Amino acid sequence: MGEVLPRMLTGVLRVAQEHRWDFYPVTCLYNPDGSMSFERSPGGGTLQELLALLGPDGVIVALNIVSPASLRAAARAGGLRGRLKCVHLGEPASTAFTVYAHGDAKGFAELALRQLLKFGFEDYAFAPDPHGFPWSRARGEAFARLVALAGKRLAGLAVVPSQDEGRALTERYLPWLAALPRPCGVFAANDVVGEAVLLAARRLGIDVPGELAVAGVDDNAAICDHTHPMLSSVRRDLEGEGRAAAELLAEWMSRPFGRPPRPRAVPPVSLTLRLSTRPSWQRDRRVARAEEWIRVHACEEGVGPRDVVRQMGVSRTQADRLFRTVADRSLLGEIQAARIDRAKERLRAGIAPDLVAAECGFCSTLDFRRVFRKVVGIPVVKWTKTV
Repeated sequence: MGEVLPRMLTGVLRVAQEHRWDFYPVTCLYNPDGSMSFERSPGGGTLQELLALLGPDGVIVALNIVSPASLRAAARAGGLRGRLKCVHLGEPASTAFTVYAHGDAKGFAELALRQLLKFGFEDYAFAPDPHGFPWSRARGEAFARLVALAGKRLAGLAVVPSQDEGRALTERYLPWLAALPRPCGVFAANDVVGEAVLLAARRLGIDVPGELAVAGVDDNAAICDHTHPMLSSVRRDLEGEGRAAAELLAEWMSRPFGRPPRPRAVPPVSLTLRLSTRPSWQRDRRVARAEEWIRVHACEEGVGPRDVVRQMGVSRTQADRLFRTVADRSLLGEIQAARIDRAKERLRAGIAPDLVAAECGFCSTLDFRRVFRKVVGIPVVKWTKTV
Protein backbone atom coordinates (compact mmCIF):
# COMPACT_ATOMS: atom_id res chain seq x y z
CA MET A 1 0.00 0.00 0.00
CA GLY A 2 2.98 2.30 -0.48
CA GLU A 3 2.81 5.32 1.81
CA VAL A 4 -0.81 4.73 2.87
CA LEU A 5 -0.27 2.42 5.85
CA PRO A 6 2.76 4.26 7.35
CA ARG A 7 0.83 7.55 7.34
CA MET A 8 -2.19 5.87 8.96
CA LEU A 9 0.09 4.33 11.57
CA THR A 10 1.45 7.78 12.44
CA GLY A 11 -2.06 8.88 13.44
CA VAL A 12 -2.60 5.74 15.52
CA LEU A 13 0.75 6.18 17.29
CA ARG A 14 -0.01 9.76 18.29
CA VAL A 15 -3.22 8.73 20.05
CA ALA A 16 -1.43 5.75 21.63
CA GLN A 17 1.18 8.14 23.05
CA GLU A 18 -1.49 10.48 24.39
CA HIS A 19 -3.16 7.58 26.25
CA ARG A 20 0.17 5.97 27.23
CA TRP A 21 -0.79 2.67 25.72
CA ASP A 22 1.62 -0.21 25.34
CA PHE A 23 1.28 -0.28 21.58
CA TYR A 24 2.50 -3.24 19.53
CA PRO A 25 2.32 -2.86 15.71
CA VAL A 26 2.28 -6.20 13.88
CA THR A 27 2.39 -6.75 10.13
CA CYS A 28 0.27 -9.76 9.09
CA LEU A 29 0.90 -11.68 5.89
CA TYR A 30 -0.96 -14.63 4.40
CA ASN A 31 1.24 -17.51 3.23
CA PRO A 32 0.45 -19.59 0.11
CA ASP A 33 -0.72 -22.47 2.35
CA GLY A 34 -3.29 -20.22 4.05
CA SER A 35 -1.37 -19.76 7.30
CA MET A 36 -0.34 -16.36 8.62
CA SER A 37 3.07 -14.91 9.29
CA PHE A 38 3.80 -11.91 11.46
CA GLU A 39 6.59 -9.40 11.09
CA ARG A 40 7.88 -10.14 14.58
CA SER A 41 7.25 -13.86 14.31
CA PRO A 42 8.80 -14.99 11.01
CA GLY A 43 8.19 -18.64 11.84
CA GLY A 44 4.47 -18.16 11.27
CA GLY A 45 1.71 -18.95 13.71
CA THR A 46 -2.01 -18.39 13.99
CA LEU A 47 -4.00 -15.31 14.85
CA GLN A 48 -5.27 -17.14 17.93
CA GLU A 49 -1.69 -17.71 19.15
CA LEU A 50 -0.75 -14.08 18.56
CA LEU A 51 -3.73 -12.77 20.55
CA ALA A 52 -3.17 -15.28 23.35
CA LEU A 53 0.50 -14.25 23.55
CA LEU A 54 -0.11 -10.48 23.64
CA GLY A 55 -3.40 -10.50 25.59
CA PRO A 56 -4.46 -7.08 24.26
CA ASP A 57 -7.36 -5.02 25.59
CA GLY A 58 -7.93 -3.56 22.15
CA VAL A 59 -6.96 -4.19 18.54
CA ILE A 60 -6.90 -1.98 15.45
CA VAL A 61 -7.05 -3.93 12.19
CA ALA A 62 -5.88 -1.96 9.16
CA LEU A 63 -6.93 -2.36 5.53
CA ASN A 64 -9.19 -5.36 6.14
CA ILE A 65 -6.24 -7.76 6.49
CA VAL A 66 -8.31 -9.80 8.97
CA SER A 67 -12.08 -10.04 8.76
CA PRO A 68 -14.21 -9.16 11.82
CA ALA A 69 -15.52 -12.75 11.97
CA SER A 70 -12.00 -14.22 11.89
CA LEU A 71 -10.84 -11.87 14.62
CA ARG A 72 -13.81 -12.66 16.88
CA ALA A 73 -13.26 -16.39 16.40
CA ALA A 74 -9.52 -16.08 17.17
CA ALA A 75 -10.25 -13.97 20.26
CA ARG A 76 -12.71 -16.55 21.60
CA ALA A 77 -10.26 -19.38 20.95
CA GLY A 78 -7.50 -17.41 22.66
CA GLY A 79 -9.57 -16.85 25.79
CA LEU A 80 -10.22 -13.15 25.15
CA ARG A 81 -13.96 -13.30 24.55
CA GLY A 82 -15.92 -10.49 26.16
CA ARG A 83 -13.09 -8.05 26.77
CA LEU A 84 -11.31 -7.54 23.46
CA LYS A 85 -12.35 -4.35 21.66
CA CYS A 86 -11.63 -4.25 17.94
CA VAL A 87 -11.72 -1.28 15.60
CA HIS A 88 -11.19 -1.61 11.86
CA LEU A 89 -9.26 1.00 9.93
CA GLY A 90 -10.84 1.14 6.49
CA GLU A 91 -14.16 -0.27 5.31
CA PRO A 92 -14.50 -3.91 6.49
CA ALA A 93 -16.09 -6.54 4.26
CA SER A 94 -19.10 -6.57 6.57
CA THR A 95 -20.12 -3.46 8.48
CA ALA A 96 -22.68 -5.25 10.65
CA PHE A 97 -21.77 -5.00 14.34
CA THR A 98 -18.37 -3.59 13.35
CA VAL A 99 -16.68 -0.48 14.70
CA TYR A 100 -14.56 1.20 12.05
CA ALA A 101 -13.00 4.44 10.87
CA HIS A 102 -12.51 5.13 7.18
CA GLY A 103 -11.91 7.77 4.56
CA ASP A 104 -15.13 9.46 3.48
CA ALA A 105 -15.97 7.82 0.14
CA LYS A 106 -18.59 10.45 -0.63
CA GLY A 107 -16.07 13.21 0.06
CA PHE A 108 -13.53 11.59 -2.28
CA ALA A 109 -16.10 11.20 -5.07
CA GLU A 110 -17.40 14.73 -4.59
CA LEU A 111 -13.98 16.36 -4.94
CA ALA A 112 -13.21 14.33 -8.06
CA LEU A 113 -16.58 14.91 -9.72
CA ARG A 114 -16.54 18.63 -9.01
CA GLN A 115 -13.31 18.92 -11.01
CA LEU A 116 -14.42 16.54 -13.77
CA LEU A 117 -17.64 18.52 -14.28
CA LYS A 118 -15.58 21.55 -15.30
CA PHE A 119 -14.99 19.86 -18.65
CA GLY A 120 -18.70 19.96 -19.43
CA PHE A 121 -18.86 16.24 -20.28
CA GLU A 122 -22.17 14.37 -20.20
CA ASP A 123 -20.71 10.91 -19.54
CA TYR A 124 -18.84 9.69 -16.46
CA ALA A 125 -17.47 6.34 -15.30
CA PHE A 126 -15.93 4.72 -12.24
CA ALA A 127 -12.87 2.47 -12.59
CA PRO A 128 -12.87 0.13 -9.56
CA ASP A 129 -10.04 -1.84 -8.07
CA PRO A 130 -10.15 -5.24 -9.84
CA HIS A 131 -10.13 -7.16 -6.53
CA GLY A 132 -13.48 -5.73 -5.40
CA PHE A 133 -12.30 -4.40 -2.05
CA PRO A 134 -14.99 -2.81 0.17
CA TRP A 135 -13.43 0.66 -0.07
CA SER A 136 -13.53 0.46 -3.86
CA ARG A 137 -17.22 -0.46 -3.86
CA ALA A 138 -18.00 2.38 -1.46
CA ARG A 139 -16.27 4.93 -3.69
CA GLY A 140 -18.02 3.63 -6.79
CA GLU A 141 -21.45 3.74 -5.19
CA ALA A 142 -20.87 7.27 -3.90
CA PHE A 143 -19.69 8.44 -7.32
CA ALA A 144 -22.73 6.88 -9.02
CA ARG A 145 -25.12 8.71 -6.69
CA LEU A 146 -23.39 12.04 -7.23
CA VAL A 147 -23.31 11.65 -11.02
CA ALA A 148 -27.07 11.01 -10.98
CA LEU A 149 -27.58 14.00 -8.70
CA ALA A 150 -25.68 16.18 -11.18
CA GLY A 151 -28.00 15.02 -13.98
CA LYS A 152 -25.22 13.29 -15.94
CA ARG A 153 -24.92 9.81 -17.43
CA LEU A 154 -22.97 7.02 -15.73
CA ALA A 155 -21.29 4.45 -17.95
CA GLY A 156 -19.17 1.45 -17.10
CA LEU A 157 -19.64 1.40 -13.34
CA ALA A 158 -17.88 -1.94 -12.96
CA VAL A 159 -14.89 -3.71 -14.50
CA VAL A 160 -15.08 -7.52 -14.34
CA PRO A 161 -11.95 -8.58 -12.44
CA SER A 162 -9.58 -10.83 -14.35
CA GLN A 163 -8.99 -14.22 -12.75
CA ASP A 164 -5.52 -14.27 -14.28
CA GLU A 165 -3.36 -12.57 -11.66
CA GLY A 166 -0.40 -12.74 -14.03
CA ARG A 167 -2.16 -10.50 -16.51
CA ALA A 168 -0.95 -6.88 -16.43
CA LEU A 169 -3.33 -4.54 -14.62
CA THR A 170 -3.45 -2.17 -17.60
CA GLU A 171 -4.72 -4.93 -19.88
CA ARG A 172 -7.71 -5.52 -17.62
CA TYR A 173 -9.00 -2.01 -18.37
CA LEU A 174 -8.44 -1.99 -22.14
CA PRO A 175 -11.78 -3.52 -23.27
CA TRP A 176 -13.76 -1.47 -20.76
CA LEU A 177 -12.02 1.76 -21.69
CA ALA A 178 -12.40 1.15 -25.43
CA ALA A 179 -16.16 0.73 -24.97
CA LEU A 180 -16.67 3.92 -22.95
CA PRO A 181 -18.48 6.82 -24.61
CA ARG A 182 -16.22 9.80 -25.21
CA PRO A 183 -15.61 12.41 -24.03
CA CYS A 184 -15.85 10.97 -20.53
CA GLY A 185 -14.78 11.81 -16.99
CA VAL A 186 -13.32 8.85 -15.07
CA PHE A 187 -12.99 8.52 -11.31
CA ALA A 188 -10.45 5.81 -10.45
CA ALA A 189 -10.71 3.88 -7.17
CA ASN A 190 -7.12 4.83 -6.29
CA ASP A 191 -3.90 6.01 -7.92
CA VAL A 192 -2.81 2.50 -8.93
CA VAL A 193 -6.04 2.11 -10.90
CA GLY A 194 -5.72 5.66 -12.25
CA GLU A 195 -2.23 4.89 -13.55
CA ALA A 196 -3.54 1.73 -15.25
CA VAL A 197 -6.37 3.70 -16.89
CA LEU A 198 -3.93 6.32 -18.20
CA LEU A 199 -1.63 3.64 -19.60
CA ALA A 200 -4.60 1.93 -21.26
CA ALA A 201 -5.74 5.26 -22.74
CA ARG A 202 -2.28 5.82 -24.13
CA ARG A 203 -2.28 2.40 -25.79
CA LEU A 204 -5.70 3.13 -27.31
CA GLY A 205 -4.63 6.57 -28.55
CA ILE A 206 -7.19 8.40 -26.38
CA ASP A 207 -6.36 12.05 -25.69
CA VAL A 208 -6.15 12.86 -21.96
CA PRO A 209 -7.71 15.13 -20.76
CA GLY A 210 -9.37 16.17 -24.04
CA GLU A 211 -11.36 12.95 -24.54
CA LEU A 212 -10.83 11.35 -21.15
CA ALA A 213 -10.32 13.25 -17.88
CA VAL A 214 -9.08 11.03 -15.02
CA ALA A 215 -8.88 11.56 -11.25
CA GLY A 216 -7.59 9.09 -8.65
CA VAL A 217 -7.42 8.81 -4.86
CA ASP A 218 -4.46 8.84 -2.41
CA ASP A 219 -2.31 11.56 -4.05
CA ASN A 220 0.68 9.23 -4.09
CA ALA A 221 3.37 11.44 -5.67
CA ALA A 222 5.46 8.38 -6.56
CA ILE A 223 2.66 7.44 -8.96
CA CYS A 224 0.88 10.69 -9.83
CA ASP A 225 3.98 12.71 -10.77
CA HIS A 226 5.25 9.99 -13.11
CA THR A 227 2.19 9.13 -15.20
CA HIS A 228 1.65 10.56 -18.68
CA PRO A 229 -0.05 12.93 -18.26
CA MET A 230 0.33 13.45 -14.52
CA LEU A 231 -2.62 12.17 -12.53
CA SER A 232 -4.90 14.45 -10.51
CA SER A 233 -5.75 12.81 -7.21
CA VAL A 234 -7.76 13.26 -4.03
CA ARG A 235 -5.48 13.74 -1.05
CA ARG A 236 -6.73 11.70 1.89
CA ASP A 237 -6.15 12.64 5.51
CA LEU A 238 -4.41 9.33 6.16
CA GLU A 239 -3.03 10.38 9.51
CA GLY A 240 -6.50 11.59 10.44
CA GLU A 241 -7.96 8.21 9.50
CA GLY A 242 -5.46 6.45 11.76
CA ARG A 243 -6.16 8.90 14.55
CA ALA A 244 -9.92 8.39 14.18
CA ALA A 245 -9.56 4.60 14.53
CA ALA A 246 -7.43 4.96 17.66
CA GLU A 247 -9.85 7.52 19.15
CA LEU A 248 -12.76 5.12 18.57
CA LEU A 249 -10.82 2.40 20.38
CA ALA A 250 -10.03 4.75 23.28
CA GLU A 251 -13.68 5.78 23.52
CA TRP A 252 -14.85 2.17 23.49
CA MET A 253 -12.35 1.02 26.12
CA SER A 254 -13.36 3.91 28.40
CA ARG A 255 -16.91 2.52 28.59
CA PRO A 256 -16.50 -1.29 28.45
CA PHE A 257 -20.16 -2.01 29.13
CA GLY A 258 -21.58 0.74 26.95
CA ARG A 259 -22.72 0.55 23.35
CA PRO A 260 -19.96 0.39 20.71
CA PRO A 261 -19.17 3.79 19.17
CA ARG A 262 -20.53 4.67 15.75
CA PRO A 263 -18.26 4.42 12.68
CA ARG A 264 -16.38 7.57 11.78
CA ALA A 265 -15.74 8.94 8.26
CA VAL A 266 -12.71 11.21 7.81
CA PRO A 267 -13.06 13.84 5.04
CA PRO A 268 -10.34 14.31 2.40
CA VAL A 269 -7.87 17.19 2.49
CA SER A 270 -8.08 18.42 -1.10
CA LEU A 271 -7.77 17.49 -4.76
CA THR A 272 -4.22 17.87 -6.08
CA LEU A 273 -4.74 19.19 -9.59
CA ARG A 274 -2.52 17.81 -12.34
CA LEU A 275 -2.81 17.65 -16.11
CA SER A 276 -5.23 14.69 -16.27
CA THR A 277 -8.06 16.99 -15.12
CA ARG A 278 -6.83 20.44 -16.12
CA PRO A 279 -9.38 22.23 -18.34
CA SER A 280 -6.51 24.55 -19.36
CA TRP A 281 -5.42 21.76 -21.74
CA GLN A 282 -8.49 22.52 -23.85
CA ARG A 283 -7.72 26.23 -23.87
CA ASP A 284 -3.95 26.31 -24.40
CA ARG A 285 -1.66 23.30 -24.35
CA ARG A 286 1.43 25.44 -23.85
CA VAL A 287 0.07 26.60 -20.51
CA ALA A 288 -0.98 23.07 -19.52
CA ARG A 289 2.47 21.67 -20.25
CA ALA A 290 4.09 24.58 -18.41
CA GLU A 291 1.89 23.88 -15.38
CA GLU A 292 3.11 20.29 -15.34
CA TRP A 293 6.75 21.38 -15.68
CA ILE A 294 6.30 23.82 -12.80
CA ARG A 295 4.80 21.13 -10.55
CA VAL A 296 7.89 18.94 -11.06
CA HIS A 297 10.63 21.58 -10.99
CA ALA A 298 9.31 24.58 -8.99
CA CYS A 299 11.14 23.63 -5.78
CA GLU A 300 14.53 23.18 -7.42
CA GLU A 301 17.16 25.75 -6.52
CA GLY A 302 17.26 28.77 -8.81
CA VAL A 303 14.14 27.89 -10.83
CA GLY A 304 12.16 30.96 -11.87
CA PRO A 305 9.90 32.39 -14.59
CA ARG A 306 12.76 32.46 -17.12
CA ASP A 307 13.03 28.68 -17.01
CA VAL A 308 9.31 28.25 -17.65
CA VAL A 309 9.36 30.78 -20.50
CA ARG A 310 12.17 28.76 -22.10
CA GLN A 311 10.01 25.63 -21.90
CA MET A 312 7.04 27.41 -23.48
CA GLY A 313 9.02 28.97 -26.32
CA VAL A 314 7.36 32.37 -25.98
CA SER A 315 8.32 35.76 -24.53
CA ARG A 316 7.91 36.55 -20.83
CA THR A 317 5.15 39.05 -21.62
CA GLN A 318 3.25 36.52 -23.70
CA ALA A 319 3.73 33.80 -21.07
CA ASP A 320 2.29 36.04 -18.35
CA ARG A 321 -0.63 37.00 -20.57
CA LEU A 322 -1.38 33.34 -21.35
CA PHE A 323 -1.23 32.33 -17.70
CA ARG A 324 -3.50 35.17 -16.60
CA THR A 325 -6.01 34.27 -19.32
CA VAL A 326 -5.96 30.50 -18.93
CA ALA A 327 -4.86 29.82 -15.34
CA ASP A 328 -6.17 33.08 -13.84
CA ARG A 329 -2.82 34.00 -12.25
CA SER A 330 0.63 35.14 -13.29
CA LEU A 331 3.51 32.86 -14.17
CA LEU A 332 5.27 33.76 -10.92
CA GLY A 333 2.02 33.15 -9.04
CA GLU A 334 1.85 29.61 -10.51
CA ILE A 335 5.41 28.89 -9.36
CA GLN A 336 4.69 30.21 -5.88
CA ALA A 337 1.48 28.18 -5.62
CA ALA A 338 3.35 24.98 -6.56
CA ARG A 339 6.01 25.69 -3.92
CA ILE A 340 3.40 26.37 -1.26
CA ASP A 341 1.56 23.13 -2.08
CA ARG A 342 4.79 21.23 -1.55
CA ALA A 343 5.53 23.25 1.61
CA LYS A 344 2.15 22.26 3.07
CA GLU A 345 2.99 18.59 2.59
CA ARG A 346 6.28 19.00 4.42
CA LEU A 347 4.69 21.01 7.23
CA ARG A 348 2.03 18.29 7.68
CA ALA A 349 4.89 15.81 8.01
CA GLY A 350 6.21 17.82 10.96
CA ILE A 351 9.18 19.46 9.20
CA ALA A 352 10.28 22.81 10.68
CA PRO A 353 9.45 25.94 8.60
CA ASP A 354 13.14 26.85 8.22
CA LEU A 355 13.89 23.49 6.60
CA VAL A 356 10.71 23.63 4.51
CA ALA A 357 11.78 27.00 3.10
CA ALA A 358 15.09 25.55 1.94
CA GLU A 359 13.49 22.39 0.52
CA CYS A 360 10.83 24.25 -1.44
CA GLY A 361 12.98 26.71 -3.37
CA PHE A 362 12.60 29.87 -1.25
CA CYS A 363 15.63 32.13 -0.87
CA SER A 364 15.03 32.59 2.87
CA THR A 365 12.64 31.71 5.68
CA LEU A 366 11.39 35.30 5.65
CA ASP A 367 10.57 35.02 1.95
CA PHE A 368 8.78 31.71 2.58
CA ARG A 369 6.64 33.18 5.36
CA ARG A 370 5.77 36.22 3.21
CA VAL A 371 4.73 34.13 0.19
CA PHE A 372 2.86 31.61 2.36
CA ARG A 373 0.73 34.36 3.88
CA LYS A 374 0.12 35.88 0.45
CA VAL A 375 -0.99 32.57 -1.14
CA VAL A 376 -2.80 30.92 1.79
CA GLY A 377 -4.14 34.04 3.50
CA ILE A 378 -2.87 33.25 7.01
CA PRO A 379 0.61 33.02 8.60
CA VAL A 380 2.51 29.71 8.60
CA VAL A 381 2.31 29.36 12.39
CA LYS A 382 -1.45 29.81 12.44
CA TRP A 383 -1.94 27.37 9.54
CA THR A 384 0.13 24.60 11.16
CA LYS A 385 -2.19 24.71 14.20
CA THR A 386 -5.13 23.77 11.98
CA VAL A 387 -3.62 20.55 10.57
